[in-house]
This record gives sequence, C-alpha cells and structure tokens, in this order.
Amino acid sequence: MNHSRSLAVAVSFVTSTLVVLSACTRTSVPIPVVHDTVTVVRHDTTVNIDTLYGTPDPSINMKNGLVLYLPFNGSFADSSGSGNTITAVGGATLDYDMHGYASSAFNATGAGERLIVGNNGAYKVDTAFTVSCDFMLRSNAYYSGGYDFSGLQVFLSIVNVAAGTGPTFNIGMSVPAFPQYFTFNVCGAQGNDCSSYGANMAYNISDTSNFIPQLGAWYNVVCVFNKNITSIYVNGKLTSTQTNPNTASALFCTGSNFVVGGWWNGGNSGTENLRGKLDEVRFYNRPLNSHEIGWLARNFQPTSVRQAPGAQTGSGSRLH
Repeated sequence: MNHSRSLAVAVSFVTSTLVVLSACTRTSVPIPVVHDTVTVVRHDTTVNIDTLYGTPDPSINMKNGLVLYLPFNGSFADSSGSGNTITAVGGATLDYDMHGYASSAFNATGAGERLIVGNNGAYKVDTAFTVSCDFMLRSNAYYSGGYDFSGLQVFLSIVNVAAGTGPTFNIGMSVPAFPQYFTFNVCGAQGNDCSSYGANMAYNISDTSNFIPQLGAWYNVVCVFNKNITSIYVNGKLTSTQTNPNTASALFCTGSNFVVGGWWNGGNSGTENLRGKLDEVRFYNRPLNSHEIGWLARNFQPTSVRQAPGAQTGSGSRLH
C-alpha cells in the first residue's frame, strides 16, 4: 500500500467538508464537479499530490434566506447583500477572533457595547427563522434579584431599542433564578402587542438548555424557530427543543431592531449585555436543515470546546 497516498486522501477528507465523493452517477443532466487538491510532505521529503473529485451537497445553501450576515472582517458591515446599516453604540469595538486574527470579532465588556441593525425591510419574522453565531464568554451571568437584571447576558435580540417593548426573541444567558444555562426565548404573535415590555407567557417559548459554556472557550450555536417549535444546536449537536402548541408565529413589531450584544437602552435591564465576543452572526428567514447547521459548526467538535489561541501576527486567510 502507498502509505503517503493514503495519508493525502485522509487529509483531503478532513479539509474538504463540502466535497461528497461519488463513484458514478446515473443521470442525463450534467452535475457540476468540484475538486480539492492537497499536498502532503513526508518526513523523508517525499511529496504526494492527490485530487478528489465529487459533487457539492445540494442540501447546503447558506445564502438562501440569509437576511443579515456579520462576519466582522475588519468592520461591522452587513455582508448578506441586504444593505442593512449597522450602528455601533456604547464604544463597541472589534478584537481578535478564535483563530487569533485581529479586528475579526465583536468585543464587549458588559458596559453597553452593542450594534443596532437598521431595518430597511430586509428582515422580518413570521413562522420561521434561524439565528446563529460563534461566541466566547469572559464571565458568568448573575442575578441580583428583584427587577435588577444587570448581571445577565443577552447576546442577540430583536426589540424596540428605545422603549424595550415588542420583543421578538433573545438568546444568551438570560434566565434568572436558574443555573445560568444558555437560553433561546421567542415571543408568540398571538396575544401579544407591540406596546408590551414582555410576552404573554401562554404564547411564549422559553427554550432553556442544559448547556453551561466554559469561560474563555469558543462555541457555535444555532437557534431555530419553526412555527411552534424551538431548537438549540451547540457545535452542531441538538441540545434542547421546546414546543408550545399555542404559538404559530413570532411577534414582530415595525419599531424593533436586531441588536448584537444586548437589547434595549433603559434602566438596570439596559445593562444586560454580553461580556465576551461574538463572530459569524447570521439571521435567516427560514429554518436551516441539519446539513446546513453542521456546516456552520464545521470548525467545532460536538463534545469539546475550542480555546482561544494567542494573537497571530502577519497576514493570512481566516479559517471561516
């Protein structure tokens, strides 16, 4: 057996997550062919080059329904093509991402740093949506009691930023009087109105997972709302799901905005902001399928954490 060739093929499988090997296909319709070439240099300086040919997975379309995409490649700009304007507030900055590249992740200390996404009609919420991100926490959430929720952490939300009314959803470490698990809350449209500070609980879905992030570690999380069901995926693995038969669609108010790093402006609740980093923020107007969720988590393993490396110097391509 040619061991160097076997090694090259193995590396090709690891690095080519979008390539599906195909021995043959019986169809009269031409199928686009993609290829991936990998070079392996052995310790004895032998060089082997292998090229694998195959067809892309048709169930993966990461542009379909993408209405907001914040990759943080040196700026806060929306890369979805929807033209959403981004306003940085509270001293929001960019910092190193999980690969060690500078100015490649949203950075927050809990002092009110947020991004407010203007809505030109590109994004809205009805019976289904997906929100995803990579994140890292620097500190745990805490609950002071009463109406002081200042120690909690909201990562992403849709809400009326000025008034705190008409919330659509929030994700983060935001459940008081419980262990600080990761949560995904959706307000149902039925029985709610845009002047309310909260949801009618009969139409609310509060999906509290048993997932507690390790401080300093990076994770990928995908939250899916599909009619009356919510699902949380951590590093590509389904962690929890909740159902409310009373909820057919999510509340969406015209005065609300997508918020990165927190939610509204006022009172103690106005400081319920992220203390950590976010990257690869995506918002879809549809539920993603399992193949697409796996693609978003391709840099992660379901049963492990990814520690942030030291800062890298010089230039280079990002890994995602």
